[in-house]
Amino acid sequence: MNEPNLYDYDESHPIPDLGVIDVNGVREGGGSDLVIIVASPLEAEERSLRRLMKKIEVYLGFIQSEQFRAEAGDPSPENTKIIMKIHRESCPEAFELLDRNKDWALNNNAMLEIDPCLPESTN
Repeated sequence: MNEPNLYDYDESHPIPDLGVIDVNGVREGGGSDLVIIVASPLEAEERSLRRLMKKIEVYLGFIQSEQFRAEAGDPSPENTKIIMKIHRESCPEAFELLDRNKDWALNNNAMLEIDPCLPESTN
């Protein structure tokens, strides 16, 4: 049995699809609030942490794209935000990794905001 690729779609993982933008709210005056949703806790294992970084990389690539510019104008940290809505019970390593990569986002014309949250009740 072959191991799945680290970055393949995996509906059982807290970050199932690395190739999509979860939410993109284009601002009226230019820029965008892009949201990454991690609705279940991330574990402190290499695969999850690498998937987390890959998801951010995909978002940063989108921010540099012509499609983004056509929809939201020129990105800057003042008008473009990646909001990481991550389950508050995720491992401390995930939060540390996110915090260490805020400059990566800034260097790519976006601000990275970390929002520890729980999923809304389905009742």
